[in-house]
Amino acid sequence: MISEQNPKTRPVGRVTFSEAMRSWFAGDFDGCLALCDRVRPNDVDMVSQLALLRARALLRLGRPDEAIQVVRNVFVAHDTLDASLTAQMLLGAAHVRRGDHRRGLFLLEAARAASAQAHPTIRSEIALDIALAHYALRDLDGVARALDEVAPTADIVHARALQTRGWLAVARGDYVGATDAFRAALLRLDGCRQTDRLLEAHTVQALAILAAERLDHAAWLFVEQRARRLDWTASGLAAPYYGIAISASMVEEVHGRIDEALRWAGEAEEVARNEGARLFATCRRATVLRTAGEAYGHRDLVARVRRAVQALDLAAFDGDERGLAIALAIEVAASGDVLGGRALLKRYDDLPPPSPLLSLTGDRRPVGFRAFADAVVADAAGDVAQAHQCYREAFQIFHGIGYARRALLAALRLGELTGQTYLLEYVDRTLRRLADRSPLRARARLHHALPD
Repeated sequence: MISEQNPKTRPVGRVTFSEAMRSWFAGDFDGCLALCDRVRPNDVDMVSQLALLRARALLRLGRPDEAIQVVRNVFVAHDTLDASLTAQMLLGAAHVRRGDHRRGLFLLEAARAASAQAHPTIRSEIALDIALAHYALRDLDGVARALDEVAPTADIVHARALQTRGWLAVARGDYVGATDAFRAALLRLDGCRQTDRLLEAHTVQALAILAAERLDHAAWLFVEQRARRLDWTASGLAAPYYGIAISASMVEEVHGRIDEALRWAGEAEEVARNEGARLFATCRRATVLRTAGEAYGHRDLVARVRRAVQALDLAAFDGDERGLAIALAIEVAASGDVLGGRALLKRYDDLPPPSPLLSLTGDRRPVGFRAFADAVVADAAGDVAQAHQCYREAFQIFHGIGYARRALLAALRLGELTGQTYLLEYVDRTLRRLADRSPLRARARLHHALPD
């Protein structure tokens, strides 16, 4: 279980810069900032290093405006070329994160131009941030070119570059390549001189999502092994733990381990970073109850989530919780309220577009999510033709990108509606990846979609 470190237990009085650094590497960025306040710098270099560490911690906490101010408010010159270039790099990275992508890229390119005599790791980190700026601008070829400049000897920076190659593969729809890249990043991190718990946690989360959706048993075993060895107590690790818990709930549900699926959804509820994420986790719990045939418990939970969502400004969220309206629309329609499901889908359609750093041009997954929700709502309304069309669209998208779990759900319902042989054969092949106790296996047998 993750819990934020109690501020009262943090050291009081003077601490060393090394202690603050250890807190940063452990993923406790709030703690790092608190420790920085207690370091007493005795020279220009220490003032500079403290400012740079504070800026790094603020960027990890998603506070780029404050990071910019911290770097700019150091009233002494940075003592070395490496420190000066790091300051400019952090300014560029902060502008990228606050949405000023081209300004950030300009600053980063200037830092790269001045870095010929800098330490190779500094040059590699600048190249990595340039790659992230190109990613924000949706210049995927630019991402690849910049990543090629990261040296394999650059320790944690190289591990971060491998993780970014994973995101580049996701952006290109190559989920097998993304799985390989995320695994490579974790293995590279094992050989680093220092560690970076947030990098490790986010990479495990990314791999968990792909393993759950692709029904990749080997990748999931790797995720479980990595997740067990991580210390999740740092406050900065709550968000990736949430994503892993949601994925674990999906894996356990599809294999028929309902108690575990509910437990993981409950874990996600407890560590959710905001109300939207918490309700998304509660909605996940409702899905598990529906899968288990607990109709009364499902309806009760859906009603509770729906009441809470009515008072929620969904446009305020810019993460996975934006999908709450779609997830809830499916559960509301499945409980028999077609109009309620349609109203939630309209709320989703009215949301502003997400941040470029959190969206992917050409990403077919949101289209598939929406098509599946439309199918469920049409199915609940008795509109078989519309349901057939939307289930087929969702199946084609998810099958095409290798999202086997969602493709299976669409194909199973299509098979029930149409009895088409190729769908039943797909269901048969995919279900063989699942445990015998999977409720999807029982459902397929009930509708003659799986031979005994």
